[in-house]
Amino acid sequence: MGIRSLIATTAFAALAVPAAAGAQARTYDIASQPLDQALLQLARAADRGVAFTPETVAGRRSSAVRGATTFEGALTQMLQGADATFRIGPDGAATIIRRPEPPAARPAPGAARPAAAAVPPRDEVAEVVVTVQKRAERAQDVPIPMTVIDGRAAEALRLDSLRDVSRLAPGLLVSTFSANSPVIAIRGATNTFQQIGVNKPVSVVLDDVFLPRNTVADTELFDLASVQVLKGPQGTLFGRNVTGGVIVIDTGVPSFSRRSAVAQVGYGNHDAWQFRASASTPLGDMAAARVSFSIRDRDGYGRDRLTGQTLDDLQSRNIRGQVRIAPAEGLDLLASADYAEDSTGGRTLSSKTLGSDGDRRTAELGVRQRFDRTLWGVSLRGTWDMPAGQFTSITAYRESQSGEFYSGVGANFAFLTGGAQQVNDDADALRTFTQEVRYASPKWRFGDLVAGVYYLDEDATRRLTQTGLAARTGVVASEVFLFQTVKATSLGVFVDGGVNLPGALRLTVGGRYTHDEKTASLDRRDRLNPAAGFSLAGLEESWSEFTPRAVLSWTPAPDVMAYASVAKGFTSGGFNTDAATPAALATPFAPETVVNYEAGLKSQWFDRRLRLNVSAFHMTYDDKQELLFNGITRVLTIVNASEATSKGFEIEATATPMTGVNLGVNYGFLDTRYDDFVIPGGANNTGNRLGSSPRVKYSLLLDVRRPVTGAGYALVNATYTRTGGYFTGAARDPSLFVAAYDLVNASAGFETTDGRFRVMVWGKNLGDTDYVLIPSTQGVLAEYLGEPRTYGVSLTARF
Repeated sequence: MGIRSLIATTAFAALAVPAAAGAQARTYDIASQPLDQALLQLARAADRGVAFTPETVAGRRSSAVRGATTFEGALTQMLQGADATFRIGPDGAATIIRRPEPPAARPAPGAARPAAAAVPPRDEVAEVVVTVQKRAERAQDVPIPMTVIDGRAAEALRLDSLRDVSRLAPGLLVSTFSANSPVIAIRGATNTFQQIGVNKPVSVVLDDVFLPRNTVADTELFDLASVQVLKGPQGTLFGRNVTGGVIVIDTGVPSFSRRSAVAQVGYGNHDAWQFRASASTPLGDMAAARVSFSIRDRDGYGRDRLTGQTLDDLQSRNIRGQVRIAPAEGLDLLASADYAEDSTGGRTLSSKTLGSDGDRRTAELGVRQRFDRTLWGVSLRGTWDMPAGQFTSITAYRESQSGEFYSGVGANFAFLTGGAQQVNDDADALRTFTQEVRYASPKWRFGDLVAGVYYLDEDATRRLTQTGLAARTGVVASEVFLFQTVKATSLGVFVDGGVNLPGALRLTVGGRYTHDEKTASLDRRDRLNPAAGFSLAGLEESWSEFTPRAVLSWTPAPDVMAYASVAKGFTSGGFNTDAATPAALATPFAPETVVNYEAGLKSQWFDRRLRLNVSAFHMTYDDKQELLFNGITRVLTIVNASEATSKGFEIEATATPMTGVNLGVNYGFLDTRYDDFVIPGGANNTGNRLGSSPRVKYSLLLDVRRPVTGAGYALVNATYTRTGGYFTGAARDPSLFVAAYDLVNASAGFETTDGRFRVMVWGKNLGDTDYVLIPSTQGVLAEYLGEPRTYGVSLTARF
């Protein structure tokens, strides 16, 4: 019988290294109820893991647990009369099993016993607990299409960035225009706006805290509990209302009962060094602390042959710290802080025509590019468990500063026959305060409820200097300076409730009211043509929207759930703070909205050795925001210019055909179309595909962890991903088309029997595929390639 890892320690569980757990007494008040719900409640209260199969708990009811006792004592009380018992594993987690029958006969004298591995390989598909509906639930029990990658898989597959995550998540595409402007798209929902204060249709959430701009969202991933990619509108339950989806990054929390430490050092080609470490420890009975850090240094993948500068190198420093205390019964406080800084020599934008030397890994820019970024944040999350429900407060403050000096044209002015080489000096600073308060009811027999309030206050500034260097001579032909500021506030009130209906049906209905306000200003100066400059301040606009969702789910068996849903989302309006005229700045663009119809199936089969999730969707956009050049006014601006449709299906399958061997297949089909998009005085894009929306995207995964007799475990994993071709924008311009490409990553290594030491050799892009991140038509045809083949070795020690 396959045992599933319920990981029922909820949002408070630390994914830590196995260690002896202390037998601390706590006070419990857990009523008699269905056994699976009681075990989940106990796991959360005790900060301990619990694993069980549906067959073990089906139809069984727990005994009440009240008073002060140890975790083991509480389990003993709870399982009285349930015809079940438990065993405690080396990590302190409990496995619930049926009470065994008396043995038929004693083993023969001297018979060998099976060796007990400290961390045995799985014989079933791993489970992950998520909190995307603001309460702890198995991902398989949540009627939302999502891709979930746990921390172990993220480490084994070397998922160091959101771009790495996108290889395994159907519907998700992550690319890069420049270091300061990553592109994140879910099911074709994205925009390439660089203006300060605009909103993206996909948001990134770090430990329940919204990250306001892609510049600060696409950072290094390390020491994670999980990464969750939610598809479609998510405004009902997440802080910032969005149309495309949410990427949830969960770093876990320190444990009250277990100590752990891990250190990893690695070296690879391009003189790549990496050192990561984390440690978690209890501080007495009801306090704990955790710290994690990462250091990465790497030479560049490319070079500017005119300046000799190394490009696409990396220097990265990251540190996170957490302190957790439980000052009173049912009250849990988590204080978190993080700091990161990184820098590179800029992107290798290589010309395909003028000045090209035929090498796609060299640039002909002739300017010394740079990118520097610093970001930090603090947060305090408080959770109070009461008989009437759970109250949560999340207070957060974040700051970031980033600056990039780069050439927008793919060739130096000396190679140009006309026009100019535009060089940009782009720096922005963000300060964001957020506050969320929510209530989650108990799981009543008839249903449950989540309600809350969310507030955001954002202050953003951007300094942009655009300099044009005339063809042939390099004389300054234009120089424009823009100082942009946007102050934004957002208030959201949300409620989401479910009702349990007869026939294993459940109806969930929710809604969110959002009110956004923005105040913008722009000081635009033209050094060579002062008359073209202007300054406008105090421009104000507000928008309000109600976005509902409804889900009907049917659970005919414990591991089978079908669902159908409809949800609405919106991306807030704003101002075009890159505007070249006062009129273009003073005219705000309105929010875009989307309605998504979805049907899906989440299922597990063959004693949970096979997981199969399928979803189909149909999304309709109204007032879609577009950046376009108006052929009548001759102004580049953002307007609500189009209606669009995105539809398709996604399949995620994971199988464990034998103990320690996992296979995965992810497939996404995406059909997008502009239903109405005519540029005034310009092109008709009606019927074209949305940008950054490959029609086909799929991946294959192999993960092996098999015992080597008397020695330890052999480890092997490999992934193959294919990303179909796509246009980067609305126009069907063949020069702005990214061709389909394939990538193969793999690693192999060995782990000791006790799991303390691991050595791995790894490689990414083993075929050394030249794939394009972004093509460019500005001035000359140019392209920016993704990472070449990289490989290396890493050593990990756990304590």
